Amino acid sequence: MVLRAIVRPLIYDQFCAGTNPSETRAKISQIKSLGFSGVILSYGKEGQIQESNTGSHTTDPGASCGDQDLELWKRGNLETLDMITAGDYLGIKMTGCGKSITNDLLQGKDPPKSFIDAIKALVQRAKAQNSRIWVDAEQQAVQPTIDRWTVDLMRKYNRDGQVIFYNTHQAYLKASRDKLEHQLQLAHGEGWTLAIKLVRGAYIESDIRERIHDTKAQTDESYNSIVRDLLIGNIKGVPAGQNTPHMRLFLAGHNPYSVSQASNLVRTLQDQGALKILPEFGQLQGMADQLGCELIQQGEDTLAQAVGAGTSPMAVPRVYKCLTWGSIQECMQFLVRRAVENRGATGAVKDGMPALAEELRRRLVNVFVRRRRISS
Repeated sequence: MVLRAIVRPLIYDQFCAGTNPSETRAKISQIKSLGFSGVILSYGKEGQIQESNTGSHTTDPGASCGDQDLELWKRGNLETLDMITAGDYLGIKMTGCGKSITNDLLQGKDPPKSFIDAIKALVQRAKAQNSRIWVDAEQQAVQPTIDRWTVDLMRKYNRDGQVIFYNTHQAYLKASRDKLEHQLQLAHGEGWTLAIKLVRGAYIESDIRERIHDTKAQTDESYNSIVRDLLIGNIKGVPAGQNTPHMRLFLAGHNPYSVSQASNLVRTLQDQGALKILPEFGQLQGMADQLGCELIQQGEDTLAQAVGAGTSPMAVPRVYKCLTWGSIQECMQFLVRRAVENRGATGAVKDGMPALAEELRRRLVNVFVRRRRISS
């Protein structure tokens, strides 16, 4: 009880949407009122992987409930889908299925029928409401199997112009570009749509250090160069001179330079008629909130300029906010990663608050002005 009293106001409320559906729906409504195109909502439950003295990886030694854990995970994600609407995303973590599934991931096994059935239930609900599902990256001990299972899901469900599943690529890994090019070649050759969420990476405290770029500058270059090459179509797996019909791109990031560079490049390439793929943007709740507001404003300005000039408006990137919900206990591992990412970043968080307040004030003024015009 004391821990909750400390954690909730200091960190939970900063980074999490709510402990129950009522709180979470209120947060989603608030986010969308600021002009965000939608949300990515994740159920906070995930598994804990530990490294033994021998260097092997094991799951949390707590009791395993097998199918019961999987059923709870499925229910939690179905409840999450009930809180979002068309165009939104459901974010899932495969280790949240429990110890049995996590062991399968560690051992590189094929997904069991019980997991496939749970996924089918999520897909059925997501399709019915026109939502999408992205699979979060997790620790390197389980990531190769997560990638394999997710590629199989994209191969099955991302067809005929419909996209359900997104895979997460972490640019801080040295193999990130090779993995992207391989999956893009698979998608192009087999006729399905590769959908990726590109991030820098969030598991530096637990991932195998040798697989991560040696410096932050190298990670920045990895992320920025992948974005640039995808937008201009200069990447293996994309036939020369063609758009990328077998790909969707979501740029998740909190680095102001990377976000600004990507946004500016999108507009430049659109002006030249050379943009190969229109990305979506998003940031986590509580991190670099001002970036999302700036992207929204840029999009609104672009549309307003087109209307003023009497020209057809260009498509503008949609901007999302990534939210996590669940009890403090369920969200604890998520909160630990946010604390690690934000060490020394207190000033940046504070800097973002005036931008959010100003954005809310601007929109309230616009609503008031519009109402006065209507009434007059």
